Amino acid sequence: MQQDWQGAGLAQDALAEGLRSHGQMEACPNDGAVPSAAGMRGTEPPSEAEGARRSVRDLTPQELGARGELMAARHLQEKGWEILERNWRCPHGEVDIIARQGGCEKTAVLVEVKTRLCIGRSDEPVPELAVDAEKQERYRRCALWFLGGHPEFATIRFDVMAINVVEEDGARLRHLFGAYSVDS
Repeated sequence: MQQDWQGAGLAQDALAEGLRSHGQMEACPNDGAVPSAAGMRGTEPPSEAEGARRSVRDLTPQELGARGELMAARHLQEKGWEILERNWRCPHGEVDIIARQGGCEKTAVLVEVKTRLCIGRSDEPVPELAVDAEKQERYRRCALWFLGGHPEFATIRFDVMAINVVEEDGARLRHLFGAYSVDS
């Protein structure tokens, strides 16, 4: 069961089920309520005058990443999260999403989104592996910068959302809560 990738939908898979059963990921509902991705800057489907919508295979890596980030943000909003920032920048780099999970008012969640195109592949990549030690350190510095300007938050959590585009209109999403931690 997969939903519309073009509409920034999401789906479940066996790996996601395994991660959930080990407490590393929450369930991703598949109820069709995900809004359309139309209107997202740089990845809008062409108008009728331009012909059929672009194939996901024709997206640039930046457009694919932007679609993935939109899908992740919409998923979090569906789950009741408040999106505080998207593509937040500081002198140390950029954070894809900064959010507040319902019930966790004093915790800011910095979310790194990794999206991979794997249509026609016999194996699926594991996008979350791209969040290496260097990227984690960059996020740590960004987190300190963010906390310096937001005293309302007492803690930071680092999540990763991994998205595999498995067909023209289907993607799998894995949300890894507290994917890594950093020592001061």
